[in-house]
Amino acid sequence: MKTTIEQITAGTFIALLLLVGNVKATETKVSSIESNEITFQLENWMTDESIWDVNSVNIAEFVLETETSMELEDWMTNDETWNTVSNFDEPKLTVEPWMVNNNIWE
Repeated sequence: MKTTIEQITAGTFIALLLLVGNVKATETKVSSIESNEITFQLENWMTDESIWDVNSVNIAEFVLETETSMELEDWMTNDETWNTVSNFDEPKLTVEPWMVNNNIWE
């Protein structure tokens, strides 16, 4: 009975320490947050009717941009460019023994 009461007391004490520790961890200073705020200023573009009135948009003010047309250049159709034979002796793809070894893949 005495051991049970001591365990309950110890558990309660530990829980109380955890609660007090968490309360201190979440405490913030309001004065430091308020001092960092800047005041908002109203600028001319924010109240300009021509910017915010979507019905007054004049389509004639927009200029259509045209892209340059694509042209076929000589190198694009040159057989020598696309049919080059590699001077490197590359080995052909083969199945190597390690690729089909069951001990490796299990």
